[in-house]
Amino acid sequence: MAERKPFDFSLFTDTQLLDLARQVDREVARRRTIARRLMRDMGGLLEAEPPRYRNPQNPSETWSGKGHQPLWVTDALRRGFSLAELERQDDRPAKR
Repeated sequence: MAERKPFDFSLFTDTQLLDLARQVDREVARRRTIARRLMRDMGGLLEAEPPRYRNPQNPSETWSGKGHQPLWVTDALRRGFSLAELERQDDRPAKR
């Protein structure tokens, strides 16, 4: 296989690099989500913990609260959401 020439990131501004890093993080998270769904659909992945948190902007994205925070959780916290606000509504006990 041919050796690849290193990419010259010095051509980008700091803002452009940060934007690129966010895009890469989102793409990696998207691909991981697809891979997990495929494995789960094929019966090869059992989740140890049920999802505790749900993305308010994309309800199909959930997180058990264990392990690495997904990008959508990190983004929501930066936007001012609290973890309590991200908890799945169907998991919360009814208030009296």
